[in-house]
Order: sequence, then structure tokens, then C-alpha cells
Amino acid sequence: MFTDGQACTVRKIAEIEKVDEGDVSRSIKLAFLAPDIVGAILDGKQPVDLTAEKLKRLPRLPINWQEQKSLLGFSN
Repeated sequence: MFTDGQACTVRKIAEIEKVDEGDVSRSIKLAFLAPDIVGAILDGKQPVDLTAEKLKRLPRLPINWQEQKSLLGFSN
């Protein structure tokens, strides 16, 4: 919605999708996960304790993909 101009704020996305603004904020950072982490999750090869809820509740997701792997329990 950001990229195609439908919405320019988290609040607007929440209104359009009829969800809580906090849920939108927590979910947006998942768009910046390292591609190999996304691939591992889609293949069911993520660490056992890595759940969608855990990802959404992270206080901070590093931009650096190596730091993401370390934080989320992927071996380097």
C-alpha cells in the first residue's frame, strides 16, 4: 500500500485493512527480513522457537542481514 500510493501512513493501512495500528507497525518490519531467512521460513527450516508472533514482537530488527540471522538463531 505504501509503494502503490493507496496509503502513506500506518494509520491509513490499519483503517483500510480494519486492523489495529500496532499490528501494522509490528508487521511492517517483516518486509525487511533477509531473503534467505524468508526462504528458510517458507521451507519450514527456521529455528523451532522462531514464530510469527516472536518476529512481530521483536523490539528491534537489525537492517544488517547477518545481524538478523544471529538474532533469530540462524547459524552463520
